[in-house]
Amino acid sequence: MPDTYTLSPIAYALPILHSALHPSSTTIGLFLASSSDITEVIPLQHVNTNLSPYTELGLELATTYADGKGLKIVGMYIAHESETKGLGRVGERILAKVGGFGVVLNNERLGAGDGAFDVRLSLTCDKLRGFKWKWGVNG
Repeated sequence: MPDTYTLSPIAYALPILHSALHPSSTTIGLFLASSSDITEVIPLQHVNTNLSPYTELGLELATTYADGKGLKIVGMYIAHESETKGLGRVGERILAKVGGFGVVLNNERLGAGDGAFDVRLSLTCDKLRGFKWKWGVNG
């Protein structure tokens, strides 16, 4: 796992747009990278986020897509419909399955026109020990 990830402009914008499109729902998505450059994002869910079969199917489809393009799932994002701190139970479960990092988007701040990202790392994964976060956008 690289020490630094750089987001492409689309990888930076897509989680915000996904959340803005569904502000009254929890939205979940995955970050894909070939190395330290996050080039793609897969919006995973915006309804029934607590239903495990939908989540499992979405993760399997995303993994198959990533493998076919030579990419890896390196992290996930979640935007809760209400003010919730951290990734929450669903986010922690997804992160434990895919590994990597987690980003929490703040829907209320997004609605107010403020910055949307509350960057948090879930330290439940052994892979994250010693990980240093640098948020950057290339383009």
